[in-house]
Amino acid sequence: MKELKYLFAVGLLIAFNSCREDTFEQQVTPAQTGDEITFGSALTDIQTRTIYGDEPVNGAYPVYWEEDGSDQIAIYCPQAAQGKLVKYSVKPDKENPEHSSTVTKINEDEAGLQWGQEETHKFYGFYPASAVTGTEDGKIVGEIPTVQTPIDWVETTNEAGGTTYTGVANTDYAFMWAYGTHNKSDGGDVVLTFHPWVTILDIEINGPAKDGETIKMSSVQVRSLNDEILNGKFICDMNPVEQDPTKAPTYTGIGNTASTRNQISIELYDTDKSDFITLGKNDKIVVRAYLLPKDENYDTGTGGDQQLQIRVAPFNSAVLTRTLNGTEGSVSGGIVAHKINRVILPSVSKTGPNYWMSSLDPDIFVTELSLPGSKMSYQIQGQASGVTYQDLFIADQFTNGIRAFQIQTASTNNHGCFDTGSAEDQILYMTVAGEKTGTRFKDIVEEIATGLKTGESAGKNNEYAFILLTAALGKCDSYGTRIGGTYVDGNQAWMDAIRNELAEMTADANDTYRIYTGEITPTTTIKDVAGHIIIKVNYNTDDMGNHLSTTDEIPAMFAQWGVVDDVSTEFTETSAYAVNTLRWGTSNHSVTSNLKWFYHEATSVGYNDNGGEETYSTKVANIKDMWDKSVAYYENNDDHSMWFLNDLGGCYVNGIYDSGESQNGVEGWTQFVGPYATDLLQKRTEDATLGIVLMNYANPDNQYTGNLIQTIINNNFNFQLRTSSASTANYNASYTKGGNAIGWDN
Repeated sequence: MKELKYLFAVGLLIAFNSCREDTFEQQVTPAQTGDEITFGSALTDIQTRTIYGDEPVNGAYPVYWEEDGSDQIAIYCPQAAQGKLVKYSVKPDKENPEHSSTVTKINEDEAGLQWGQEETHKFYGFYPASAVTGTEDGKIVGEIPTVQTPIDWVETTNEAGGTTYTGVANTDYAFMWAYGTHNKSDGGDVVLTFHPWVTILDIEINGPAKDGETIKMSSVQVRSLNDEILNGKFICDMNPVEQDPTKAPTYTGIGNTASTRNQISIELYDTDKSDFITLGKNDKIVVRAYLLPKDENYDTGTGGDQQLQIRVAPFNSAVLTRTLNGTEGSVSGGIVAHKINRVILPSVSKTGPNYWMSSLDPDIFVTELSLPGSKMSYQIQGQASGVTYQDLFIADQFTNGIRAFQIQTASTNNHGCFDTGSAEDQILYMTVAGEKTGTRFKDIVEEIATGLKTGESAGKNNEYAFILLTAALGKCDSYGTRIGGTYVDGNQAWMDAIRNELAEMTADANDTYRIYTGEITPTTTIKDVAGHIIIKVNYNTDDMGNHLSTTDEIPAMFAQWGVVDDVSTEFTETSAYAVNTLRWGTSNHSVTSNLKWFYHEATSVGYNDNGGEETYSTKVANIKDMWDKSVAYYENNDDHSMWFLNDLGGCYVNGIYDSGESQNGVEGWTQFVGPYATDLLQKRTEDATLGIVLMNYANPDNQYTGNLIQTIINNNFNFQLRTSSASTANYNASYTKGGNAIGWDN
């Protein structure tokens, strides 16, 4: 049923038809044990209704079997002689496509279901066959995904003169079931009547109310505010139907119980246009969400046992929420299981800054999040004399949703004389294009901390930031005397400067810098670090790492860049692609947790596979491979102990570009990697964090990286990020405000 025929061609998507009884007259020829069982099929009709729109919709919309026989059903019969679960192909009757003309085995070379010895056989049918992964304890096992990406977008002109963008739903999620019994002695075809099983929300998102205003849209989610299971693997139990034909099958959620199962997510991204959909006044987006059914009403108002919330995310903007209640519509009680429920949302609006973290569950583990980040964050157009990597100042980057920053610095001997001074005299200054500036590192930290405070004043209390601190090697001051004294080279002095700079910031009594001072572990959550800045230090040599004391308690994580075999891996490590152990407090003491740093970091990209820290082919392969490994790690581990950093930033070198860093090299690489990574992630369906993702020109308005930033942010809402054992009920309850017909909750 991937291509659907409509009774009413007015831009409305799939549905199911009204009620009727169907009988098949067959000449009775008793079947014998071992004979192959033959089938006929039909589709039942149900009514849809509008609950949250301006007026109810009472029409019925039929669904037909596909003409080409591509519809496939799975039939399970525990009494069958062999092959208890067999998949069949359905072809429709030309006169009445709600009925089948033939139901045949998909694989003609294999045996179908055969009559067993018992007189009465029970038959359990399920559509689509692809959703059935097997049986367990005599019950069908299937799965409904979290991310339900439309298979296509169709544009039509609506009654108001605007454009309606309809996301053509993948009807493989439109599960249907059938149950029936047949006596062997009765002979003839076994007739199975299929009924809709999932609960469907038909969601209409309306464009902005103002003339001339346009708003780019990002995604929409359906969330259960009391953690009802809406997606994932399930066991479908037909027992309620066997006991009472008026009932529907029930289900039990199985699989990864540590993941979030209370959300359905739909990306509003048109892959044919490689862009998110933009709405103007009178424009609409219509999408369909398929939910695991609950046989009591989903949403029964503020006193009910199930609250559903629609969350709409405009591009680079605050999330809009609408909590559904049961006070609207022609029938009280809200969302109805097994039926299509139409939800019409108010006009969208865009507000900033982009405090997207505060729309997440604060009990999510920090290592589970996907953070958009800026490469060479301070190397900004307008203030750098050399090659620049960014076109927004750091404060503006934060306002636009960037939460990770790569900061390059150099130490300065504050004693004032060459070959003098001590460890206590070293401080950190920012560098641009390898040259030291007059800006202290702590001044940049203060900019980010100010962004956190501004968010808190707006009630956004779950924001935090991450800084990757690197050294401009060769630009750091040394201290001490070479003759008859102690001499410390510049690279070692940089480690002293980090200790001094962070100590100065954490000692500030005015809460200026917001440095996180607790240890980061695999179980650290958003709630633990909210309102603070996490520091991670990249040092480059053993001499740098061993320079710190084993007893230092510096509020930062440390790992040596370019070290291979620090952690055993199943892949070939390079200086730019490896797994290291993270140490807290100093680079020179034993590990206190099992937190690991899986990084891909390379700045110069050899154009046409010619030189660079990584050649073009290697860098592109490592970008994809890291995300593939994050999926594999997520599926096989639940200890949250791997923190990923994927560096998409950099600069083409050699070939048609300069041998070293150049502005056209930065721009050339950005123009390739932004769309490449966006397309890669938009096609991904597996659960997993993307980790920290660094990029050039981390600006939502950039034509190459803007969509990538939003795609990374959306990953936090689209996938099953795991949470601590603490209940999320209080968090969810804070969003249950009882929506109204004319506006958003927030």
